[in-house]
Amino acid sequence: MVEPSGRPPGHVAGRLAVRDVDTSDEGQLRGWYDVWRAGQPHRRPDLIPSWEAAGRALSTAPPGFELQLFGVFDADTPVGVSLVNLPLDDNPTVVYADVMAHPDHRRRGVGTAVLEELERRARVAGRERVLTEVFQTPAGDGGGCAFAEARGYVAANREGVKAIDLAASEPRWRELEEQVAAALGDYRVVSWRDRCPEEYVDSFGAAQSRVMSLIPQGDLDLEDRDWTVERVRAAEERRVQVGLATFESVAVAPDGTVVGLTGVRVSTHDPRTAHIGVTMVLPEHRGHRLGLAIKLASHRALRAAVPQCRLVTTSNAEVNAHMNAINEAMGYRLVETLVEYHKRL
Repeated sequence: MVEPSGRPPGHVAGRLAVRDVDTSDEGQLRGWYDVWRAGQPHRRPDLIPSWEAAGRALSTAPPGFELQLFGVFDADTPVGVSLVNLPLDDNPTVVYADVMAHPDHRRRGVGTAVLEELERRARVAGRERVLTEVFQTPAGDGGGCAFAEARGYVAANREGVKAIDLAASEPRWRELEEQVAAALGDYRVVSWRDRCPEEYVDSFGAAQSRVMSLIPQGDLDLEDRDWTVERVRAAEERRVQVGLATFESVAVAPDGTVVGLTGVRVSTHDPRTAHIGVTMVLPEHRGHRLGLAIKLASHRALRAAVPQCRLVTTSNAEVNAHMNAINEAMGYRLVETLVEYHKRL
């Protein structure tokens, strides 16, 4: 791959030019989204966030991140796009990124131009490593893996992306809840929508702060985030502002602290598909079916509050046998594979 040449941003080789996206301009944002979505023709449409679900989230950065969106243009036509997400409070050597080229403009250097500009920005920001994702489906990966590997990116982790039909799964839940009741002991499950009750917020944040060190992440080597009360509240507020309804369920130990957590999020603007973020039980509290208990509770809450939601997706590392068994029991089935790539600049 050709290294960045040091020329000013906004200019790349030949007819192509880089332009930043003004995220307050809905027209520019929609143009960026349309190329980003078109760049994934090999994936099931219901697995890709719709404009109604994604538009608001793209307009503002999550708390603790700097978000940049840019496009590569051929004259006035957007032909490639990238999302650059810079963590500000943790993992200071990393940039998270998406790279997409419109399928009608591939094999013309568009993807290379997007990637060159992304890596230039990463270096300017003082980052040492770029992390990006490629989705593989039964129909293939759209050439994403070959493109990444040809440009020096190495597969760091693989996760199975699974989906569940909520209505078809619901008849299984009662029997699974009976299994949970027999193993729960003195633990209990607490659920809420959007905002954590005050009595749990400290230990909820403390449990979240251990997530990255407890989940299998292959060679990603990402640090835990320090989920202070202020960070928890800021994340909750941002999700509400962008139109996400979040159904959290936690396992509470006999001493009243949160020891397991899961959350499922659905757009209030397009509630057809929901997504699970993280499901985790602290190691010292495993063996009580807490992972299954909190997943069932969050799914019941979602089903009751948003009956028009049809599909829930989640992803787990292929080596995470315990969580994969829980998902299998609930009716989740593999729909694609997420390959996480990284490159040290």
